[in-house]
Amino acid sequence: MVFSSPVFLFLFLPLTLLLVWLAGSRSAQNTVLLFASLVFYAWGRLAMSS
Repeated sequence: MVFSSPVFLFLFLPLTLLLVWLAGSRSAQNTVLLFASLVFYAWGRLAMSS
């Protein structure tokens, strides 16, 4: 997944921003961003391996 892909722009980014907004506390927001970054990098790694 790259930053200019439709999947990132219209699915991953809005969903991540919504989850960060709903998380509330700063530590919960950081946890959401940590898992979102892991998903992002794993998705990119899967795309490179296939």
